[in-house]
Amino acid sequence: MDWLEKFEEELKQTGKSQNTIISYCTDIKEFLKWFSDTYAKEFDGRILEQDVREYRNYLLNIAKLKPSSINRKMAALKNFNQFLIQTGTGIEADICGISVADIHDREIRTISRNELNRLKRAVYASGNKRDIALIELLIGTGVRVSELVSLTTEDIHLTARNGKENYSYIVIRNGKGNKYREIPLNSQVKKALEEYLVTRSHLSGRIFIGQRGPLRRESVDKIIKKYCRMAGIEEISAHVLRHTFCTRLMSENVPIPIISKLAGHSSIQTTMDFYVRVSRADKTAAVEKLT
Repeated sequence: MDWLEKFEEELKQTGKSQNTIISYCTDIKEFLKWFSDTYAKEFDGRILEQDVREYRNYLLNIAKLKPSSINRKMAALKNFNQFLIQTGTGIEADICGISVADIHDREIRTISRNELNRLKRAVYASGNKRDIALIELLIGTGVRVSELVSLTTEDIHLTARNGKENYSYIVIRNGKGNKYREIPLNSQVKKALEEYLVTRSHLSGRIFIGQRGPLRRESVDKIIKKYCRMAGIEEISAHVLRHTFCTRLMSENVPIPIISKLAGHSSIQTTMDFYVRVSRADKTAAVEKLT
């Protein structure tokens, strides 16, 4: 039996997002390879607790993965095992990840205000209205890259600022967990979008278009990396700009419930786990005081 193919079909039928399906299937493909390499046989449809312990040990001590990566793979394995149980071959097994001493030790990558300014200057210097609007949206709204490339003309609402009810915003119709949310636009993002939409002549409903049609996630990261090189800063991804957006709001003392709503997090706890933390720089500075 092609376990991976059947598992992918099950994920699609249960309504998992495309990103989740890709992530889970990639992780399970790696597990199946480890299983065949370790036991010198094809996977038999059963995950034993011994398998879990050995695989987790392999990921930690041989592959040298971080706890966050191991825990993600264990989550995929847990879902895979539930699928196996439903098919009649699997058995209950205790599948858990790696405990971290402090959940706030999970480092997130952001860029400094100086790096952000250098990136924006490189984009504006290019004169490319599409790229300016794209970068401003990522910086000013913190949208996920999958949400960005899914935006259509119907999701953009630009109005004059002349009252409480008249404000510009974008609509995220299918955020993570299929959640709907509206994100207000500041003046810079609004201006960038207005100037781009005037020049945009493509008939596609998607907002961001490339030479071969609507931009894909990979294309957005390539665009960002190009401007990083032009700006002379370390290459980053769109997700780093999302983390930077949330971190900047935290530094401005924006209430956590508001940040959570803007970011489209499943709960306030998720926001706190990521952004109410002690940075690596803070910890380094602390121990340096002892020298």
